[in-house]
Amino acid sequence: MEEMCVNYIHYYPRTKLELCKSHVDPGYLQKYFNFINRFHRNDQCVCGEVGVTEQYSQLQWDAFTTEVLDSLYNTAPISMHCNQSNARLFPGEWDKQPVPVVTSILEKPRYPCEGGALSTSRPLTPPI
Repeated sequence: MEEMCVNYIHYYPRTKLELCKSHVDPGYLQKYFNFINRFHRNDQCVCGEVGVTEQYSQLQWDAFTTEVLDSLYNTAPISMHCNQSNARLFPGEWDKQPVPVVTSILEKPRYPCEGGALSTSRPLTPPI
């Protein structure tokens, strides 16, 4: 049941960013667990007394629980942890940041195997 999503991004030109991770603000996540347990009339809520993984496993999963969680992930502030290449945190305020907004969607390139045109920017074989 445990799941984690990891994305690796390579920056060019080189930056001092070594690692950056984010998660839903813990306070908002606890409010979610409290709300869902009250909604399902679960008077035995141990919210905050056990770890997050255990709280997820104790939920009664249904369409409502899932939709509310999706809404939380799309709207709740996030807390970020970004390290420089010297392993020190970047200066700044990283807690309770708004969820980034996607301002434009890039078109997926068509690759030759998908019937797309070959790029003309580089030759296919090295020059002789």
